Amino acid sequence: MIYGTKLLDTDIEIFIAALSKTPVYVWSLDPLGVYYQVNSGIIVKYTPDAVRIHNEQDPQITQWYSRESNEFSINF
Repeated sequence: MIYGTKLLDTDIEIFIAALSKTPVYVWSLDPLGVYYQVNSGIIVKYTPDAVRIHNEQDPQITQWYSRESNEFSINF
């Protein structure tokens, strides 16, 4: 768990975040097993395997992130 945020574990949670255009944080593990923030932005598309995020700093950039190797969370 990333403290201070709610993990988006299910398809419905990801769908609701995408539909409401809630800013999402993308987290990954470093080689030491510590989570770090990879990106943040709005979900524009998702599949069972990946989530596509519009970059918060540069809205022109969108990037796919694997749901298997990344975690997604929102502020609560």
